[in-house]
Amino acid sequence: MRPPPIALAWVLGWSLLNVRCGSSPPPHSATAGKAPASAAPRIAQFYATAPTLPKGEQELICYGVENAVKVTLAPPPQELSAALSRCIEVQPDATTRYTLTVEGSSGPPVTGQLTVNVGPPHVKIIDVTVSSLNVARGSLVSLCYHVQNAESVEIEPIHFRARTSPHACGTDTPRKTTTYVVTAHGAEGSHDQERVTVQVH
Repeated sequence: MRPPPIALAWVLGWSLLNVRCGSSPPPHSATAGKAPASAAPRIAQFYATAPTLPKGEQELICYGVENAVKVTLAPPPQELSAALSRCIEVQPDATTRYTLTVEGSSGPPVTGQLTVNVGPPHVKIIDVTVSSLNVARGSLVSLCYHVQNAESVEIEPIHFRARTSPHACGTDTPRKTTTYVVTAHGAEGSHDQERVTVQVH
């Protein structure tokens, strides 16, 4: 005796469903589940805060790196922190080319270079001394100075001029209250200036 058509169709459908559910899943593609490659190191910024540095003074070198595991700066060789933005102080004795090297977990190291130019030192007046700040009319006044890196020094209004000596003095016999101006001139137009007033009575 044959089973009814409805029962036969139900049995066939159930068998096909079992075959589909029990079948093996399709193989994964070659890239499925693979971890993404690490990003390569990168120098985001690398610069000096001033193009020319007077000799004997300090300069700031600033840098920023990404995807870095090691950061070095030379000369002299020194290891730095892997920061997005940071500045360090340098004090080169002469014009120097600095090299920043960044290493990451993948890819080759990357480097950046910059040059800090070192020029003549700035002229500076260390001090100015006067024999007295209050004098009688016609009394002798002595003005002395101490300077660094000066090519020449002048004192006005007494028309005093001196060259290269770091120490010198000028004299005057003021007839009225006078403001004396000491100006030291250095290389490449640098200068420094001090004023002192002597009261005359």
